[in-house]
Amino acid sequence: MMKSFRIFLASIFLLSCNIEARFDKVKWHQPGDLGIYPHRKSMLKDLTRNYRLTGLSYRQLIDLLGKPDRYNAKESELVEYNIETEYGNDIDPVYVKSLELKLTQDSTVESFIVKEWKK
Repeated sequence: MMKSFRIFLASIFLLSCNIEARFDKVKWHQPGDLGIYPHRKSMLKDLTRNYRLTGLSYRQLIDLLGKPDRYNAKESELVEYNIETEYGNDIDPVYVKSLELKLTQDSTVESFIVKEWKK
């Protein structure tokens, strides 16, 4: 009986580690501690699979996702939203995941990619 209970608890723990959620515009905008957005990671898959991001105008993109965390017009009109940041033992991040969108000359989303960086 105790062994079954332990297996059940372990299963629940493993399933809860990778919970996916439907995209929710309100939760997407809610920052947590240190300006990190705790809900974005779980909503990313739904957002990229079930929402048409390519073809959106910049105004439509802002309406859907809010003001980007980074916008660099000099680098091919790149717009970036932070998805997840993990820190080590100091202030420098050791892992960063972001949604990067490339805009055309007329500020329409041409493409997007999920980028990951690990120290």
